[in-house]
Amino acid sequence: MYILKRIAAYMIDLMVVVAPLSALSAFAENEVFERIPSQFLSFGSPVSWALPLALPVLFLGTVTGLTGRSPGKLITFLKVEDGGGDPPGIAQGIVRELIKAVSLAFILGIFWAIQSLATRRRTFYDEWLDLEVDDLRPTGLTPTQKNFRKYMREQAKRQNR
Repeated sequence: MYILKRIAAYMIDLMVVVAPLSALSAFAENEVFERIPSQFLSFGSPVSWALPLALPVLFLGTVTGLTGRSPGKLITFLKVEDGGGDPPGIAQGIVRELIKAVSLAFILGIFWAIQSLATRRRTFYDEWLDLEVDDLRPTGLTPTQKNFRKYMREQAKRQNR
């Protein structure tokens, strides 16, 4: 169920945040492109594909960094935490979203993220940044089981350090 919640949260973020902000930045490109010299605007230039990517990455990274939740994670009751149980911070949130945007744009990146989520319950970018996505409402667990699960995660983190 956890894996499905993570995938659902990502899909909600795509529909609610990424698509509208990418469309908004695409409409704003005309104004921006009037001020940029024409040699930077050729098809496939970094400017032409980076602008629709930058606004969603900055927004999601800032929101996730400050609160630990994106709109999709809020709806699915997930929270991004650092080692101390706090939200990751703006810089780490933006880096996390940038890694997601770049790597998941490729088919192999999508399969790599799903494979690592299925086998280790963490995506590769969360492992790189030492972040944990906690399920705030795991289905079918009693409060004692939830506390035991949290205790065991903390013990595993201490052993890995």
